[in-house]
Amino acid sequence: MPRKSQFTADEIVEAAYAIVKESGWEGLSVTAVAKKTKSSTMPIYSYFDKLEKLKDAVVLKGWDMLMEYEIKQYTGDVWVDQSIGYISFAMAEKKLFYCMFDGRNTELQRKMLLTHWKFLTESLSDYEDFKGLGTEQTFLIRYSRSMLTHGVATTVIADWGTLMQIDGMIENVVTASSHAILEGYKNTYNCKNKNIDFIDKHLKDLFEQKKLNEKKS
Repeated sequence: MPRKSQFTADEIVEAAYAIVKESGWEGLSVTAVAKKTKSSTMPIYSYFDKLEKLKDAVVLKGWDMLMEYEIKQYTGDVWVDQSIGYISFAMAEKKLFYCMFDGRNTELQRKMLLTHWKFLTESLSDYEDFKGLGTEQTFLIRYSRSMLTHGVATTVIADWGTLMQIDGMIENVVTASSHAILEGYKNTYNCKNKNIDFIDKHLKDLFEQKKLNEKKS
């Protein structure tokens, strides 16, 4: 079969993405992408003059796929399903997941974490269990659960969580843990609790700083 004379940037990213899903960064090179697309390296360099830029494009595609997992319905509870989707993505795309969080490009990682947070926030705008909660309280609940979610994801894909391999276990653990975090913070947030007071103080400082930065920009 003759080589294709022209390639789009999307086709090149798609090829690189497929390689990373299978082999991680170790398998990705301009030569490997050229072989995958049955082309020379010239079309690749015409779009991505550095391999790092191609890696960034793969990571961005990975984030898009992650968010697709998070909006799927698993239990019917939108907030719970976000967590299950995150963990399911990590399990399905183990090597890609590691590449997305390896600290290679911390600026891009921070940017995508913020974009991801905003995306999830929008889908929770009408979430019944968060109604009546303040901004700081909702943030604290969601942030705590996000740390749990990432922890479960990394544990499962590292093959430490044998229990999590049982069919239906992730759904049940995430559901129970999410409700425990939600109800726990609801019950303690306005009480005299030194741990909550400490967290709340720093959260308020964080939100005030964010408001100041928004005014400056």
